[in-house]
Amino acid sequence: MKTLKEFKIGRYPPAVVVEKSTPIIKVIKGLAEKWVRHAPIVDENNRLIGMVSARDIIDFLGGGPKSRIVEEKYNGNLYEAIMKEPVNSIKYMPPYVTPDDDIQAVVSIMLERNIGALAITDEERRVVGIISERHIMALFSEAKTMVRVCELMSRPLITLPPQATLIEGQKLMHEKHIRRIPLKTGPNLRGIVSIKDIVKFYSLEETLERLRLLDKESVYSTPLSYLASTKVITVEPHVDLGEAIKIMRENNIGSLVVVDRGECIGIITERDFIIKLPKMWGVELFVDEVEELIVAGRIVVLR
Repeated sequence: MKTLKEFKIGRYPPAVVVEKSTPIIKVIKGLAEKWVRHAPIVDENNRLIGMVSARDIIDFLGGGPKSRIVEEKYNGNLYEAIMKEPVNSIKYMPPYVTPDDDIQAVVSIMLERNIGALAITDEERRVVGIISERHIMALFSEAKTMVRVCELMSRPLITLPPQATLIEGQKLMHEKHIRRIPLKTGPNLRGIVSIKDIVKFYSLEETLERLRLLDKESVYSTPLSYLASTKVITVEPHVDLGEAIKIMRENNIGSLVVVDRGECIGIITERDFIIKLPKMWGVELFVDEVEELIVAGRIVVLR
């Protein structure tokens, strides 16, 4: 089985790399600018010591238990917290892979740990790249998988009304372990907000100024419709997974709302792909297919 070094699948180097002392605001701005969800955390020698994700950021900003840092250490002052608190306090300790590992190792770790990205390090644990579920999924954008969207989609569709607030969205993402929330009024889709949209919102000078003026509640009460994309890309349930992936790639998105005869019945995401398809096919068959697609010339190296 060929190695990551031979295939060069992933991103080299990662779009965002931070040190443990980096203030959380710089992480927020870095993730927002590069439009990514993960950043490896390194020491002074570029050795991996942790990872931070958009999910950790949202947790800290009020979605989950990491927000206790804001309350206990900064007396609820979110502006002071994001300006001063080092990212090290909200990191997680991730598994990682090396260029000598193969695709099966990557897929197996993602399945076992239910994570969407792995740092790639050299033999001294220095960060050289990152590989995510999106890199692997992209290989299938021209493939005929013989798997229908409805076989992998998540259902029921978890939604909120457009007038739901930012803090409601953050808490729902944390509670349901999701990264996207479609906004609906009755049967009608009004938009979709992603975890990256929320990170970007907190990176805006307008938002930061409101937080500086201790107006956290007005930030939290921002309607999700203000952040959301109003163009919701949909797919029918019987479409081949490869075609759905192609649509995602063409629109630079990680999910499609599944619509059947005008009714929203579910959502298909990058996570559904990397978690469910290997289980359906078996990891070895899935990896064989990935390798065949790479050999066929669909190498995914993002810079």
